[in-house]
Amino acid sequence: MKKKMLACFMASIMGIGTLAGMGAFAEEAQEPVTITMWWPGSGDSYEALATQLADLVHEKYDWITVDTLVIPWADYDSKMNVAFAGGTAPDIFGVGLNTLPTYVQTGNLQKMSEVLDDSWDGWTDIPENIQQYASYEDAFYGVMMCDLRPFMWRKDLFEAAGLDPDTPPANAEELFEYAQKLTEYDENGKVKTAGFQIQTSGYVDQTLFAAMLMFGLDEFWDEEYNLTIQDPKMIQAVEYCKSFIDEGLCNYSEGIATTAFSDGTAAMTLNTACNELGNLEDTIGFDNIGVAAPFMEDQANFVGGTIVCVNNQAKNMDAVMKAYEVMTSKEGCEICGLTAGFCPPRESALDAYVAQNPDIYGPIAEILPYAKSYGDKLNPCFADFRDILKNYMEQIYYGKMDVEEGLQSIVDDYKQAQQDWADNM
Repeated sequence: MKKKMLACFMASIMGIGTLAGMGAFAEEAQEPVTITMWWPGSGDSYEALATQLADLVHEKYDWITVDTLVIPWADYDSKMNVAFAGGTAPDIFGVGLNTLPTYVQTGNLQKMSEVLDDSWDGWTDIPENIQQYASYEDAFYGVMMCDLRPFMWRKDLFEAAGLDPDTPPANAEELFEYAQKLTEYDENGKVKTAGFQIQTSGYVDQTLFAAMLMFGLDEFWDEEYNLTIQDPKMIQAVEYCKSFIDEGLCNYSEGIATTAFSDGTAAMTLNTACNELGNLEDTIGFDNIGVAAPFMEDQANFVGGTIVCVNNQAKNMDAVMKAYEVMTSKEGCEICGLTAGFCPPRESALDAYVAQNPDIYGPIAEILPYAKSYGDKLNPCFADFRDILKNYMEQIYYGKMDVEEGLQSIVDDYKQAQQDWADNM
């Protein structure tokens, strides 16, 4: 009888334990949630990036579904502005590096430094410079998938010009000498292939920044956003860039611009983004391309990229943050590197990135901790600065203004743009 009572007692205890376990399980169960993510870009690689990030989140949290939308850069910011104004902005979205201050000023960005605690592994896995360039006014806004600029050259064109295809130039002087040997002309004497890609239209700031680094200047503005471009080193950099045009090594009228190297109309570049490499593999072939860390001090060159940000008005913030941490984890960063060609910001993700082709991707990974933006702080007047710079640099390159006059005009117009911005705040 005692044994029977004990058995009944134990059974009841087990039953209570089972119910308690079921209760705990019920508390952990989650209602299905759908969140949204927009990514700037176009093409199959960006579609693959968005899809694979969404799948990665769903594998980790089967109750979270991520609806993705990839939007071309030309339309992206305007669509985001409309979405913010209408209260339909995505939960997670990409922001271009130099447009981050503009997005911050809308009041719609979550300060990630306030929601990612000290235990978040990104603080130790992401180099300090990459964290800095994804920050504005001392707040960190997200993980940046990096668009680095290594030194690239056409090995096949080196061989055709009698140059060693495995020995790129090691300084500014050699770069000019190589360009003289590599420039090709058509039957009318016009540049067919530039020896070195000089940005003479479009985003003139990018190649100009590389030239500045060659001469020891590493910022367009100081910590107070005052332009530093009247520095003698800047004058050297501008005159250096202009010399390629004056010597007929780059023809402005032929539109030698951002895509010159990618289009096969330049033999060397410091201005082709690493996420162009997938296209270059298809059009030129990796056997014909050399890649090296830049020869400037500390192997530094420009870093841009897409910062993964969060809408601070997201309705399902718990799910959004869980998805965010997955997307920006080691595995998420690997996806961004293996699909769209971004250099992963996490050092733990670099092995997978480099393993694609160590000769091509290895030198890019070396640049990561040394890469620089246009100033230690992102500039809220950057868009105005870029337009002003383009205007006067075109006049300098055309010979309509001398270098010092053009640089002074840039400073004057920029000060007015700063004042206009302050008046509208």
